[in-house]
Amino acid sequence: MKPLLIIGGATGTGKSDIAVACAKRLNGEVISCDSMQIYRGLDVGTAKIRPEETEGVAHHMIDVVAPTESFTAAEYKTQATKVIQNVYAQGKVPILCGGTGLYINAVLYNLSFSGEYDEALRASLLAEAKEHGKEYMHQKLASLDPEAAARLHVNDEKRVIRAIEKALTGGKKENDFSKAEYPYLMFVTDLPRDVMYDRINRRVDKMMSAGLKKEVDGLLDAGVGFDKQCMQAIAYKEWQAEKLGEMTEAQVVELIKKNTRNYAKRQITWFKQYKDAIKIDVLNRSSEEIAKEICDKYNEEV
Repeated sequence: MKPLLIIGGATGTGKSDIAVACAKRLNGEVISCDSMQIYRGLDVGTAKIRPEETEGVAHHMIDVVAPTESFTAAEYKTQATKVIQNVYAQGKVPILCGGTGLYINAVLYNLSFSGEYDEALRASLLAEAKEHGKEYMHQKLASLDPEAAARLHVNDEKRVIRAIEKALTGGKKENDFSKAEYPYLMFVTDLPRDVMYDRINRRVDKMMSAGLKKEVDGLLDAGVGFDKQCMQAIAYKEWQAEKLGEMTEAQVVELIKKNTRNYAKRQITWFKQYKDAIKIDVLNRSSEEIAKEICDKYNEEV
């Protein structure tokens, strides 16, 4: 079995274009590993690859869920695994591409996503969070499972509470991994921080020009409220403040840029856990040039 090719890294570092170029060289198909590109109707704010940009390369795990529905890492694993097996069956190379680290781990490792939990404990923790706030709960997690706290953002309240549950009940920690289920070769895009931040800022401006606000308004008009999982994505959740009259459009745009930069920092931290990942310099290089380097190294391993 040929190894999975994984192209990971922070947002705005050109992963999608690189994956397309690699797929053309390796006779591969791309499996998106983005927790928000799975939703139909979230196109502009997720920088979803457009049909003409795929250059005929098959892409999977994009537009598979209605925006009114929730979607878990366990469901991603189930669907993505079927796709990977089908790509292998065709004699092609599966290329996992994206920045959602949890989804990458879901594919690679036999993680426990479900299982029984204490309903009373869940209710108690939710009440505790409501009374004391997110920062308090994150500190509580840090005292129980420092590694999970270092990886989970303070605003990711749902996963913070779930990690506390696991720590208190002796469950499997968020960062417990077993042997990878597939052979793989991972490349992580590397870009100087200041350049990455500038790219992010310009990308958000481009999203606004492409109709981001109109897209958000359309989702709201279709009944997709801010309580839905997809509307918790960066570039979408920030608009609630504007709708409530708490921020101007310009302030929302700056907040989206800030939140995206912070998210990119967390992605960089996440990908440091893969000690066998190969950093790939993407500064001032074309997708074709980068893909050639990746594919040459991939073919050396096959």
